[in-house]
Amino acid sequence: MPVEHPGHASPPPPADARTIAVDPHDPVASPFGWHDTDGVAGAESTLTLGNNADAYTDTDGNNIPDPGSRPDGGATLEFAPPLDLTQPPSANRPAAVVNLFYWANRVHDIEYAHGFDEAAGNFQVNNYGRGGTGGDPVLAEAQEGTATCGGHFFAGPDGTPGRLHAYICGLTTPARDGAFDNFVQVHELGHGIGLRLVGGPATTGCLANAEQP
Repeated sequence: MPVEHPGHASPPPPADARTIAVDPHDPVASPFGWHDTDGVAGAESTLTLGNNADAYTDTDGNNIPDPGSRPDGGATLEFAPPLDLTQPPSANRPAAVVNLFYWANRVHDIEYAHGFDEAAGNFQVNNYGRGGTGGDPVLAEAQEGTATCGGHFFAGPDGTPGRLHAYICGLTTPARDGAFDNFVQVHELGHGIGLRLVGGPATTGCLANAEQP
């Protein structure tokens, strides 16, 4: 944040212009950090797995994480896998998952300040006793294999995990990975917010695709 995608970064691709975000969580929206699920200080996982989001690849499109596809940040939770944008998306899967995890959490924290909190039906494993129904993080699936170009978001009622699909777009060489297009991720996550807010968190069928924000 705030770079929209690698083509907007400086220096531009194929250079690696990523920046490292240090403690990017909001202390109100995510009081124990992005890797907490039990409401006690200290991460429960060193993978791209936490209270607001679970990020991985799903290349065969079966809604099951590909084995070993959640990068490990180790004890310090430092996620900086290699990135080479001259290579096809298959060469950059860990970096794609990390970016998807970052954005799912970042949007969670930003929108929390604007009212999309637990009582409003946001996406969290643990609601920390602040209302709503837990057990519903965003399942963020990079390089999802059922479609190409763009993304998709499924949002059931509060208590059902949201599902974010980021697709590969093969219109260029190498193909472009939707998990690096931050505009697409924010757009799709916005569908989840709209579906939960319009009609209330228990009713997500009020908007057809053409009516969604």
